[in-house]
Amino acid sequence: MEREIAPDLKNSLLDRWEPMYRSRLHYLVTWSTRGRKPVLRERHVSALETLIQQTCDDRGYALIDVAAAADHVHVLIGLRPAQSISSVIRELKGRGSVTLLAQYPELRVWLRGNLIWDERYAVETVSPSRIDRVRARLRNLHSRGDELARAS
Repeated sequence: MEREIAPDLKNSLLDRWEPMYRSRLHYLVTWSTRGRKPVLRERHVSALETLIQQTCDDRGYALIDVAAAADHVHVLIGLRPAQSISSVIRELKGRGSVTLLAQYPELRVWLRGNLIWDERYAVETVSPSRIDRVRARLRNLHSRGDELARAS
């Protein structure tokens, strides 16, 4: 005896099915410029933050916060369990590098090449109860007033 459901019911179930994710993994990712050279100015940082936000919106990543300095970037992000953090970082760094080099050719000169980012990065898992403290720490470390004003 075959157990098949009616085609109309099967199609309606297929149209409505969506995976449910009740858990989200949170990561704090840090990467730096090549050679940790302090080349990012305020215009570069704001363009990079916009680009990271657009990439996360396009790909369905939950961007919680972005903070950058002249020589490194912090991204606090939430991912579904099926999403790979290494793939997300590769995409963020790759898009960021290509776009920044296209918009700001002076970076190519300052870094003496075609690479903006160092190949290494650091990933730290963040529990949901610590997200607010991590965001506050990032805001305290990277307040826009002092460091970027001197760098610009």
